[in-house]
Amino acid sequence: MLTACGGAPLPRTHARAKAPEAPAKPSEPVVVLDKTAIAVAPEETASAPVGLAKADEPPTEDDGTPRIGALGPHTWIYKNPSREGLAIGKMRPGTSVRLKSSDPIEGPGCKAKWYAIEPRGYVCADSTATLNLADPYYKVLSFSAPSPGTWPYRYAHSNGSPMYSRVPTQAEWEKAERGLGPVNHHSTLGAWAKGHEELIDDTPIVATDEVPYFLKDGKRTAPGGNFNTDVLVWRKIPAGSMLSYSRAFEANGRVWLLTPDTMIVPADRVSQQRRTKFHGVHLDEGTMHLPFAWNRSKSPIHLYTRNGETFIETDKEVAPKTPIEISEEAPQRNEGMEYFEVRGMPGFFVQHDTNPKIALDNPVTFTHAATKIPQGIAEDEKWIEVKIVPGTLTAYVGTKPVFSTLFSPGKGGPPAPGKNSIEDARHYATTSIGFYPLEWKEHVATMSNEKGVPKVLWFSDVPNQQYLKAPLAMHVAYWHEDFGMRKSAECVNVAPLDGAFLFGWTLPQLPEGWNAVGAGGGNGKSTPIVVTAN
Repeated sequence: MLTACGGAPLPRTHARAKAPEAPAKPSEPVVVLDKTAIAVAPEETASAPVGLAKADEPPTEDDGTPRIGALGPHTWIYKNPSREGLAIGKMRPGTSVRLKSSDPIEGPGCKAKWYAIEPRGYVCADSTATLNLADPYYKVLSFSAPSPGTWPYRYAHSNGSPMYSRVPTQAEWEKAERGLGPVNHHSTLGAWAKGHEELIDDTPIVATDEVPYFLKDGKRTAPGGNFNTDVLVWRKIPAGSMLSYSRAFEANGRVWLLTPDTMIVPADRVSQQRRTKFHGVHLDEGTMHLPFAWNRSKSPIHLYTRNGETFIETDKEVAPKTPIEISEEAPQRNEGMEYFEVRGMPGFFVQHDTNPKIALDNPVTFTHAATKIPQGIAEDEKWIEVKIVPGTLTAYVGTKPVFSTLFSPGKGGPPAPGKNSIEDARHYATTSIGFYPLEWKEHVATMSNEKGVPKVLWFSDVPNQQYLKAPLAMHVAYWHEDFGMRKSAECVNVAPLDGAFLFGWTLPQLPEGWNAVGAGGGNGKSTPIVVTAN
């Protein structure tokens, strides 16, 4: 588990079944004119099935080649058969990777034997890994392995709940949940949690799956790893934390959620999350071109026409969180406002307030193509430009922009002069500026600013995390859709669809069977991220 923005990560860090497939590029955002629907596509609820398996035991992976499976909690991949130096990658519990050879190798730091894996590196077959994919604990972990694509799991907002080892009886849960308040009830937690509550849907989560094979008849027939299967309550997930789950099933008259670490949570003590479909623009498709004016607010903005020396508001609108193409000509100015003509709509303008005091929260922001490549980047090299004040992110190959979107920086915005350290970012919730070749990519991992196993607050199984310089990361935020505005502790928050695309686009690529990949160690080039204030 890598930690969240503002925390200290593990030395190298968490994993998945297959390298993420590049998601199909969604249709471009629609500019809304004449007051029609908003451009952010309709959300899906978290309870929607996501490639669900039945309750039967998961099939043993057998493609004719030997594999090694991860048991966790941390199954590291090293460049050589030795624990010396940094890990070059990591596997996720419940997933497996092909072996290059079935022959064991002696090496320091491994109480068992090392095994060479594809396409490179070595895994120690100690208590964190197994060659037996029929192992009962591996099988129960693999039952909730992450799904490929944008959404590895379904997600919910915790209202405070026990995490059970098995399905309890009514008498047992009444005792365990005494004092937790009514079910199917969400209470706002205050200003600190406001950004985590935006996508809560109070519609009850319904059962979509059969009772898992190891939880039938109120019993647990699978191992619990480090947890004692004779103990009913393994953990408690605090109100405000985010829960991931792979199954929703009914037993004893109640709906239950199965977490990836094989715990059971009552569905009526969490609130399901709506799924945003907000996404950026794939410029290489040729349907839209920079420069853009973005409406990064949650409300439509009006376009204007000119009447002599003044500008008049029209009925035509740009939808929330939507870009519109503008002319490259200099804007016209009037009474502290700038007016940018809309490309393809002569006589219509986007209004922009030039007051510097509202720059961080100005509803209108802009994306202009870079005119030169930053120092240290080759002409044909991939790189990403992150601009904190406008809240825009653009991916390039050399000087060619290929993707543009909105992101959410730290709540404190850019750092003040002389305040760009990790400690400053943590203290002021600012996003650090600088030149950052990616140092670590992790497909799925829980995030928290607590050391060790979190107890106070955590975000379960956040997908598509890319670390610029830990703890500064570019990662998916599945708990809000107010992209373009300041929301993060310090990180670069991106939408799930954007995060999936960027994770698959950047270097180094994630090999099949790995959950995380680090820079160096034979993994190839690392895509640089250039973070600036403006």
